[in-house]
Amino acid sequence: MVPVASLAGRSVTTIEGLAADAAKLHPVQQAWLELDVPQCGYCQAGQIMAAVDFLKEHPRPTDEDIDRNMTNICRCGTYKRIRKAIHKAAELMADGETR
Repeated sequence: MVPVASLAGRSVTTIEGLAADAAKLHPVQQAWLELDVPQCGYCQAGQIMAAVDFLKEHPRPTDEDIDRNMTNICRCGTYKRIRKAIHKAAELMADGETR
């Protein structure tokens, strides 16, 4: 977390800003939906945003990369589905696919 004032003049993307429109989801959003990742949904916006940032640095992640870098907490324990969705999103991004 950072104070809003420290972001003055900078661009901030929120979960709502990931998709170009409802017909073209970001690959991470698409993977999350295809693999039915959320359980309660409480942490999912943060998980998705963390995954988007993570995939910028790790376009072909291993399970170990994901486990080491995805540090958001999911109280429902959907970590295996999150990991699968990150792998799926990496594939979609490599193929240039989005819905």
